[in-house]
Amino acid sequence: MKKRLEELLDEALHMEPQFQLRGDFKDRVLKAIQKKEKSQQRKLYFWMALGTLVMLGFGFGIMAYFLPATLDSIGGSTGIGDQVVPVAILIGIAVGVIQYLDKKLVKDKFMHV
Repeated sequence: MKKRLEELLDEALHMEPQFQLRGDFKDRVLKAIQKKEKSQQRKLYFWMALGTLVMLGFGFGIMAYFLPATLDSIGGSTGIGDQVVPVAILIGIAVGVIQYLDKKLVKDKFMHV
């Protein structure tokens, strides 16, 4: 029985299909895949940015609650935003750049290994 199924499958694979795909079928499939990947990448960057902001906010909240004198000494007399917020923004940008470079330089090249 198994041998007969293999013969039928082999015959079916060697026969030309009864229908023909349109000439632009490959292009339409590739565009759909690229659109989906771009959408997923945008979602990833959104969640990364949101997660970074939540982590920084949580850290700031913990420091403000437990070590308010430390935050005052870091920010000086004008407040916390003078030094801590720019550093937090730079860290967020660095995380985004590292993620982008990881995606473009490493994962795309070694995807088919």
